[in-house]
Order: sequence, then C-alpha cells, then structure tokens
Amino acid sequence: MKLTTQLVSFITLCVIAAMAMVLLGGVFSFRQLGFEMQENKINALVEVVDKQLEVADDHQDLTRWLPTLLRSARVVELEVRQGKQRIYWFRDVQFQEDESLLIPYHRQLDRQPGLVADFKLERPFKEFEYSMQAMSGISFGILIVVFGLWYSIRWLRLQLRGAELLALRGQLILDGKLAKLAHDPAEEWPISASNALDKLLAELTDARKERSRFDNFIRSNAFVDKDVGIGNRLFFDNRLESAIMEANVMSGGMLLIELACLEELDLEDEAHQVRELLQETSGSIATFVRKHNGALQARYAGQVFAVLLPNMAESEMVDGASQLLKSLQRLHWPAQVNPETAVFIGAVCYQATDSLLKVQEEAELALKSARLQDHSGWFLYEKQLDLEPSSKGTVRWRTLLSRRLEERGIDFYRQSVQQDRGALVLQQEILTRIQDEQGRILQAGVYIPMAEKTGLLLPLDRLVAEQTLLLLRAEGEASPPITLSLCAQSMLNRDFQRWLFFALFQLPRSTNERLVLQFSEAQVTRHYEALKRPLRSLRMLGCHLAIDHAGQDVVSTQYIKEFEISFLRLHPSLVREIQSRQVNQMAVRSLVGGCANTQARVIAVGVESQEEWKMLRHLGVYGGQGPWFSEPERLPLPQV
Repeated sequence: MKLTTQLVSFITLCVIAAMAMVLLGGVFSFRQLGFEMQENKINALVEVVDKQLEVADDHQDLTRWLPTLLRSARVVELEVRQGKQRIYWFRDVQFQEDESLLIPYHRQLDRQPGLVADFKLERPFKEFEYSMQAMSGISFGILIVVFGLWYSIRWLRLQLRGAELLALRGQLILDGKLAKLAHDPAEEWPISASNALDKLLAELTDARKERSRFDNFIRSNAFVDKDVGIGNRLFFDNRLESAIMEANVMSGGMLLIELACLEELDLEDEAHQVRELLQETSGSIATFVRKHNGALQARYAGQVFAVLLPNMAESEMVDGASQLLKSLQRLHWPAQVNPETAVFIGAVCYQATDSLLKVQEEAELALKSARLQDHSGWFLYEKQLDLEPSSKGTVRWRTLLSRRLEERGIDFYRQSVQQDRGALVLQQEILTRIQDEQGRILQAGVYIPMAEKTGLLLPLDRLVAEQTLLLLRAEGEASPPITLSLCAQSMLNRDFQRWLFFALFQLPRSTNERLVLQFSEAQVTRHYEALKRPLRSLRMLGCHLAIDHAGQDVVSTQYIKEFEISFLRLHPSLVREIQSRQVNQMAVRSLVGGCANTQARVIAVGVESQEEWKMLRHLGVYGGQGPWFSEPERLPLPQV
C-alpha cells in the first residue's frame, strides 16, 4: 500500500472515529439531560402535591386540579399511598402503549409523613421530532468536518505526491526496471533524498561504464594490437583454431599479407609514415573483409596481416587474393617504394582434418613463395582438398535450399546445456541440418552463409521458427527452455517481425518464457540501434534473449543491460583449452564480470573436457554445452 494511502486511511479513520465518539457522547449526554429534566419535573410535582395536601382539608380536592397538571407534565400514572392504603390514583386513559416502556419514579412526601408518590412517565423527548431546523446545527457541523477532511486529504496527497514518486523510483530500482521511469525526478520529495538517489545512480552508471571500459581494456590488451587497433596474433590463432575445429565438412581459407616495402623505410626516422601506412593497409583489408560473411583480419606479425575467410573454396581464394592485392597496390605508397613489389600475399585453404600448426606453416610457406615470384605478388598453396559443399555455385545453392524449403526438409537436433555431466538440463539448443544432393549432412555453419548470399535466409529462419514454436507448444510446462538462433537481418524485416510477434502473442506467457532467442554478438553490435525496439518487444512478450559468440570480437558489453540479456554464450575459441591459456581466462573473467548486477548468466559453448569445465566453473560460468556434456541428438518434430 502506498504511503499516501496509508496516511489518508489513518487520518480518515481517526476523523470518523472522533466524529462518531462526539456524536455518541452527545447522544448519551442529551439522554442524560432529558432524564435530569424529567426528574426535576417530578420533583416539582411532588413539591406541589406535598404543599397542597398540607393546606387541603380533604384529599378529594386533588381530583379537581391535579389531573390537568399531570397531563400537562405528561405523567401517565400517579399513585399516592400511605402504607398499603391508596389515597389517590391517576391514570391517563389515552396511553395505549406497552407499560414496560414507562419510567417509574418513587418519591417521599416530606410534609406528609408516611405518604409516598409513585410516578410513571414516558421516555423524555418521545414526542419530539428531529426537524431540519433542529438538526441544522449538527448537520452544518458535520458538513464542515467532512469538507475539512476532504480538503486536508487533498492537501496531504499533493504534499506527499513527491514522496510517492520517490518510493516509485525506489521500487523500480529494486525491480531492475528503472528504464520505465515516467516522471521527472525533480517532482520527488524530500528533495535531499531525491538528489541523493540521482547522485548514486549517476555514480553507478558511470561505474558500470567504467567497468565496461575496463573489461574492454583488459580484452583489448589481450586480443587487440595497440598500433593498428585490430586483432593480434593470439586473437587470430584462437579464431583460426576454432574455425578449423568446427569446420567439419566446411572448407575455408587464410591469407597472409606482408608489407615488404617497410624493409626499405627507416622505421625510426619515418615512424609516423609507417604508422599511417599500416593504418591505411588495415582499412583497405577491412573493406575486403566486410564483403565476406564471417571473415576477420588481424595483425599476424610486425609487417604481416592475416585474414580468415570461412566457407571459401580454392577457386574463390584465387579471386579474393587477386582483388585484395590490386586494392593494396593502389594505396598511397611513399615515393621510394615500388607498388608492384610492396605487397605479397600467401594463401592457403584448410579443412576439418587440418591442424592449426599445419595451416599456419602452409600459409607462411605460401607467403615465402609469393616473395620469390615478384611478377605476381601472391601465391596459393595448392592442396588436394575434397570437394566441399561450399564450393557449389550460387545457382546450385539456391536450387538446393529452395528444394529443402519446399519439402520442409530441415533436420532438427538438440543439444543440452547443463551445469555438470549427467545433471539437470538447463536448456536445449535447437540445431539444424540439411542434406545435399549426395545425401551428405550439412551443418548450419555451411548453408546459412549461402542462404544469405542467395536471399533465402528469411524464409529459412521463418521455417525454423515455425517448427520450434510447434515443438514449444507440444512440450509440457515442465520441459526445459528451448534456445533458437535467429539472424538479426530477419528481425529487422517488418513482415518477419509481425509474423513472429503475432505467433508469440497467441501463445500463453508461460510458454513464451520457455523460449530463448539468441543472436550473434557481431550482428547485435552492428545493428544496435535498429534492434532496440524489436528486442524489447520480445522481452515484453516473455521471451528470454541470449547473445551467441560472445567474446568473438572486443566490443562493449553495454547491450547486456540495454536489452536485458538473460544468457551470454561464449565463443568456442575462448573455451578451447582454457585451462592452459591465461589470456582466455582473463577474457572470460572479464565477460563474467560484465554480467555482474544483471540477470545475465554466462554459458560456455564447445566444452570438450573435464579440465576445461573445471576452469570455467572456477571463473564463474553458469552452464556448459558441448561434446563433454552430450552430443546433439535427432529431434522428431510434431506435425501441424
């Protein structure tokens, strides 16, 4: 109950109680006054009778004048006795009511020893009527009290409105819903308490921003090159190893770009020019990287840059290396540098059977070969790779994906999230697979980028979401939550938004609360402003939000608080062999700290051993998912 409501209720109750006590006391006082007046009247009658009997010669004289006097005094019955002998008796024959309601009075006659008089009278004021004029004074007083009470309550509400607003803001802070604050804090009272809250909230906001900046600083020093501002060698090795380990049937490529011209420059005298050249090179490579989904760049060594290109075949690597070389040769090179021999590129493709060390050695060997071939500037380390599905042309991918969409031929798997092997299942992540023309199983990491290239990502996401909602509706309330991955591009589509919101609106809120929608951290940070409204709408419908591939890039974790994220899923590159990698431990500890004072829980993805999980639990990770817990299992879906 609000403070004002409590005070108003208390004051109103006190006033009503006081009025009732005054009226009740007045009633008893008025009644007592009536009885006293009646007794005075009886005493006066006794005095008159006593004097008349003293001077009268015969008791019969009383019958001539006493009845009229008794009727005027509204005496119903009078009996004068001497002992048991009745001397005089009077009875008002007009009285027809119950005699038990009469009030008796017994008096001694002082001047006539032995004589007693017994009176019986009606209640005082019995014949009086409570007219408006008679009650006007009391009524006016009650109206004054009621008006004063109304005005006092109104004044009190106005005075205490600021306290209510202050209490409301305090409750919103406790509930973690301060973003829903609708009033101006300047209206709150007491002003000192409101200003104190403002100051503490400002300091808390600044502390959180500082914590986020500090977390970014920690991860930046661990994974970001200070001179260029991109990933360093450690960052690239983690991502490359993760890409190789997760590749399965997918192939990819790696480029090493060396600025050989730096050997011709004096690094001490022309340090500023060298720094500008490195920045310009990084910008040109970044333009190339943005054209390929999932690609990234890093500073491999002092004058060597590295580019990771997932889902790329050897034929595409040739075109990519040629395009990148031409763009780099058009940079603003110093006058003493020959652009034809300023840059060398070594390229190599990898597949799931390769190792990190092998791919790096082949890439470095390709770079050395490129330097020996001054005429071309780039060299591809040729390998006898198996024909990968990613090497299909766009037309073949469109045909394959269109056929699977028409047939609804998407296989669903689920993998559990647990706090320990064999423990209670916290969540179930939905994984999807499709079969190609040869019947080979293709993972989402293979066909999702191709679906984006061919423009079929939106219908694919909708089909997966439809099947997931059917599964969610078919399972009982006691089943664990289901995690569904969606692309941010789909959520930015208005038609997809309307369909998804309408589908979720038809489900009970308890069902929606068992749905976890996860989005890639890179996509969320890229479309930060555009995703605010749809993600908040999903939260209002009861769905939980998760961020996938957290820690993949060094970005601000402010989105955790902004979007009320429930789960932060670590990128597998941070999890792999974390027990022996101090930098990865620092990064995970930073992300766990970024979730402090929020509802977000950190989940490790790709856990492969007990040692990894033991270290992750020590770092504060909430749950884990990966081969060490359970393998993905085929999921039969209910039919429409």
